Amino acid sequence: RLLPSGGCPTCYCNSRGVNTSLRRKLAKQILIGDGAAGHMTGIFSTNATAIDATTDISLSSIDEKTLDEIVYSYGGDEDVEDGAVLILNRKDLKAFAQVKGADKRSAYNIVLNGNKGTINSIPFIISSVCGAVSDSATTAGTYCMAYGSLSNYLLTIFSDIEIQRSTDYKFKQGMICHKGSVFAGGNVIAKNGFLRVKKPTA
Repeated sequence: RLLPSGGCPTCYCNSRGVNTSLRRKLAKQILIGDGAAGHMTGIFSTNATAIDATTDISLSSIDEKTLDEIVYSYGGDEDVEDGAVLILNRKDLKAFAQVKGADKRSAYNIVLNGNKGTINSIPFIISSVCGAVSDSATTAGTYCMAYGSLSNYLLTIFSDIEIQRSTDYKFKQGMICHKGSVFAGGNVIAKNGFLRVKKPTA
């Protein structure tokens, strides 16, 4: 049988597949949710009013000064926030890895652990939702990275996860459908809780 949710026919495996899909959906909403009905307010959204858009920075490429530019542009005038995480596209992580210093050695020490790790001891998380500064196909003005403490985003779950199974969907083809739903909301709750990096406009 073909199972749209993936996995084997057991309830456990299909529930796990639906849970994974829901987590991916929530992760996407945390970044690009537009705040409209049925959507959370994402970090990159203009409706994330806790972030002053004038604090956004634009980067046209990634070089040996890029990480410092991001880290030291975040926080107040008299302090540099700690415990922050860089969220970026895998293509930009690759671009960081390819940067060479004046001595022709790698400018950045990258430690990978699945979809997360560190760049020169700065924690990062890979997300395909982000645009890529290093990709020439990325549209000008697209948000590509976010840097800040994850605690500055409040995700609230209002209900338990509900998973439904139906054998009615394309019955003749023997297909089974699984649907997962949860009531959740989220928004940036700290003033300028994240520094956003975007592709510069022309």
